[in-house]
Amino acid sequence: MTLQEVTSSVPELGIAMIGSGLMAKSHTMGYRNVESVYGTTPFRPRFTVLADASEDLARRGAESLGYERWTVDWREAVTAPEVEVVDIVTPNFLHKEIAMAAIAAGKHVYCEKPLALSAADAKEMYEAAEAAGVKTLVGFNYLRNPAIAEARRLVREGALGDIWTFSGSFVLDACSDPNVPFTWRFERARAGTGALGDLGAHIISLAHVLVGPISAVSGLSRTFIKARPEPTGVFGYGSGADLGAPRHEVENDDATTFLVEFANGASGHIEASRVATGRTWHQSIELIGSRGALQFVQQDIHTLRLYLSGDPVDRKGYREVELGPSHGDYGAFWPFAGVPLGVHELKTIEVHEWLSALAEDRTPDGDFKEGWRVSEVLDAVERSAAERRWVVVPQ
Repeated sequence: MTLQEVTSSVPELGIAMIGSGLMAKSHTMGYRNVESVYGTTPFRPRFTVLADASEDLARRGAESLGYERWTVDWREAVTAPEVEVVDIVTPNFLHKEIAMAAIAAGKHVYCEKPLALSAADAKEMYEAAEAAGVKTLVGFNYLRNPAIAEARRLVREGALGDIWTFSGSFVLDACSDPNVPFTWRFERARAGTGALGDLGAHIISLAHVLVGPISAVSGLSRTFIKARPEPTGVFGYGSGADLGAPRHEVENDDATTFLVEFANGASGHIEASRVATGRTWHQSIELIGSRGALQFVQQDIHTLRLYLSGDPVDRKGYREVELGPSHGDYGAFWPFAGVPLGVHELKTIEVHEWLSALAEDRTPDGDFKEGWRVSEVLDAVERSAAERRWVVVPQ
């Protein structure tokens, strides 16, 4: 069979990308890289249309990312007959409206996190997708980490015994400078929560898969930088600030920490901050169980620290497990252990899971149901912080 015959035998999948920023780039890279990384692909993505709010953004996004055409009307993109997947990488407040329109049009939907501004909206999105019979996925890309795959296996097989505590942290200093400009991320009506939803949502998703449902929370939130200057030009990561303009009040949290009670009796705590001075980017988790424990730091993605209480007394202590081809999807990238993978590689693994689930007609790992469950926790933490009390998470 010739290369042309092989290529023509793989069905195309029409993609509409709604948004043209950093995550549009990451998702598109994921779609493009699946076949080269895994050797095969169940679908060959067709980059049909890209939509954004202005002609300039939409045109430049389509040209740089390789989409066939562009539009400033996302509704046109969502309803286009050649589109089968709607990929949403917009500010949070647009997620629901676009997803509901896509679901009504019978399209599969891949959406960045947090899924919606509230758990009620996320539940409505999940239930609409279920009723329509379309597939969904939320961008919890850290679930795809080979280290997390190994941690899930260890927990599932009982190597750590009963899980007693979970600790998770996602902190960075991207907004520590008070002159970082005011964008939609600081506005409640457009972003919802701040660090809690942007960063904490990822740790909540990890807690769910490693320990189980969260049943109650007790949170504390702070906004340390109360006002920020207007941006100059297009706003987004790395935008400049107009220091001569009036400052806008920041409407959501800079940092949130909360205690966690799990439905199975385990406890824990989670921290999220966008003003963690000195932490350019830090994500970590720790699990402690009755028979063992593990620690993982995202920046040290090539290793997992593991302690097993059954080890001989003369060899007790944490060992470093060098991640390699036997762990998760690592082997799709490298045939030998110890090579770090980046966030874009995790997005490629996520897209592979997405395309495989579509081809196999199954529910992807991390669908809108999980997005809704995470949103329930986010709502409960915000309520707890406001009322300074423990809040039960609806199950």
